[in-house]
Amino acid sequence: MMIQLNDVKIKDIVESLMGEVPFKITAALIYGPFAGGYADSETVIDILIIVESSKLILKHYFKQFNTARRTRLLVVDKRTFEKDVEKEWLGGVLAENILTPYSSLLNESYLWNQEVKAKKTVINDILTNLILDFPEMSRIFLIKPEFFMFELMIRRATLFPLMTYRFLNITRSDVRERNRILMMKGFNAAVKDLFNDGKIQLLDDGFIKISEECISSVRKKYSCRLAGLFRNIRVSIIRHVLSVFPNIMDSLMDDYRIYKSYFIEDKSIGPPLHRLENPKKYIFIPTASGIIPFIEKITIDKFIRKYMPGNYSLKYSIKRLGGVFNSVYILRFFEDKTERKIVVKIFKDWYGWKWFPLALWALGTKNFTVLGKTRLEREYALNLFLSSNGINVPRIIYVSPEEKIIFQEYIDGINASKIIRQLYRGIKDKEEEEKLLNLIKQIGCEIAKVHSLGISIGDCKPENILITQDRRIFFVDLEQAERNGDQAWDISEFLYYSGHYALLPPLEIIEKITKEFLYGYLKCGGKMGNIRKASSPRYIKVFSFFTPPHLLFTISNLCRKILKNGTELSSFN
Repeated sequence: MMIQLNDVKIKDIVESLMGEVPFKITAALIYGPFAGGYADSETVIDILIIVESSKLILKHYFKQFNTARRTRLLVVDKRTFEKDVEKEWLGGVLAENILTPYSSLLNESYLWNQEVKAKKTVINDILTNLILDFPEMSRIFLIKPEFFMFELMIRRATLFPLMTYRFLNITRSDVRERNRILMMKGFNAAVKDLFNDGKIQLLDDGFIKISEECISSVRKKYSCRLAGLFRNIRVSIIRHVLSVFPNIMDSLMDDYRIYKSYFIEDKSIGPPLHRLENPKKYIFIPTASGIIPFIEKITIDKFIRKYMPGNYSLKYSIKRLGGVFNSVYILRFFEDKTERKIVVKIFKDWYGWKWFPLALWALGTKNFTVLGKTRLEREYALNLFLSSNGINVPRIIYVSPEEKIIFQEYIDGINASKIIRQLYRGIKDKEEEEKLLNLIKQIGCEIAKVHSLGISIGDCKPENILITQDRRIFFVDLEQAERNGDQAWDISEFLYYSGHYALLPPLEIIEKITKEFLYGYLKCGGKMGNIRKASSPRYIKVFSFFTPPHLLFTISNLCRKILKNGTELSSFN
C-alpha cells in the first residue's frame, strides 16, 4: 500500500528540523520513495537539508520526528551542493535528488532554480555526447524533451546499477504520469534557457533541434576519447563518495525492496536496466516517408508491407545489385504494367581480410570509414544536406539506423564510367564526342559545387556518378563523404581511376577528358589548391595499382600545366 505525507505531517517535519539541525537552513526537501509517490509502510522518509556554512559539511544520520516514522537526514553545506549541481563535483550524488521528483519543505524558489540549473547541466552533457556519437545525424535529429529525462535515467543507472530500481519505481504505471509531469517541468524550463543561449532551436510539434553553433562549438572543444574519459572519472567519484558515506545506500535499498515487492521478476527480458524506457524513442529523423523514430527496426519485407500500396506489395522482386563491402539490392514493384524501383543498402562493418586490401591500397593518403553505423550516418545526413543545397542525390525514402538499412530512390541513368569507356573506344561523330565531353565538364562543375559547400565526396569513382536522360548529374554513394574532408582525393580518384578503363586508351582523349573535367571544376568555383594536391606523388602512387604509369603521368602533367597557367580558363582552349 502506498503511503503519502499529508500537509500536517510535512509541517511537523519542518518545525522539527529547525530545532534539530545546528546550522542555518537554506532549503530542505523530501526525496526518494515518498517524493515519488510509491512509498510503503516500511519506507523511511529521506530528507536533504542544505545549510549555510563556511566549512564543507556532508553528514548523514537518522531521526524520528512526530510522524512516528524514521527519517534519514542528509545534511550538506550550500557551497558543496551548488558545486555538485553545476559541475557534478561529487559525481551528481546530491544533484540527483532534485533531478528526480522531490517535495519542497523549505525555500521552494531556491530549489526550483537549482533544479533548472542541474537539468540544464544534464542536457548540455547529453547534447555534447549526442554530437560526438552522431557527428552528422545530430544536425538532423528532431528531439522530444522527454529524451533528456529518459537518457538521464539510462546514464545514471549505467554508472550506478542500484539507481535502476529508483527509476523503475518512478516510471511504474500507477505513478508514471505524475512523476513525468514533475520531472519534465524542470527539463522544459532548462530547454527554454538553452534556446535563449542559442544552443537549440524550438520547432513545431514540440521538437527540439541542435543548433549548428552548438555542434561546431562541441566538435572544436571535445573528442570522443575525452568524453569517455570524463564518464570514467565521474564513475570513480561516485564510488568514492558511496564508500565514504555508505548510509547513502540505504535510501536506494528502500527502492530495491519496493521494486521487488511490486514487480514480478521476468528473467526473459534480461536485467532490470533493460526495463528502463529507451530514450531514443524520443529522437526522430526525417525521410521521404515522413518523420520516423530513430530506433524503429525494419526489414525489407516489413518495409514492403508497411509503406507500399496494397497492389504494389502483392507483386515484387528483390535482386542484388552488388557491392563488395555493402549489400545493395534493387526492389521492383509491379502493378499492371507500372513498375517502381527502390534501392536498398545494408551497411555492414568492414573487418578482417575484406577491409585489408582497401586499407593497403590507400595507405598514407586516404582513411576510409569502416563502421557500418558511421557510414550509414554519413550517407543519410550528407544526402539531406546536399539535396537541400541543390545537389542531385537520390531521395532517402526510409532509414533504419538500428538495422543499418537505407531505402533510397532508384536513379535511372548511366554511370560516368560508361561515358569514359565510350570516349576511349573512339567516336567518329565529332558532335557526339563534344556532347560526351560536355558531360565530363558538367561532372567537374557539380563536384566543384559540392566542394563549395565544404563537403568531400570521399568515393568519387565514375561508377558512383550517374547521368540521367535529361543530363542531370547524380552522386549516388556518399558513405565516405564528410565535412572539411580531403577534396583533392575526389579529383584524383575521378581522373586517375578513369585511366584504368582501357589498357591503352589514346593519350589525346585522356587529355581531352582531363581538360574538360578541370575546366568545369574551375569554372564553377573549384579551388586550384585541390588540383595542386591531386597532382602530387602522394595521390598518384595510390592509383599506380590500377592505372598504367604513362596515363598517370599524362593526367598529372596536365594538372601541373593548368597550375602553371594560373586561373585563366582560356588556357584550356
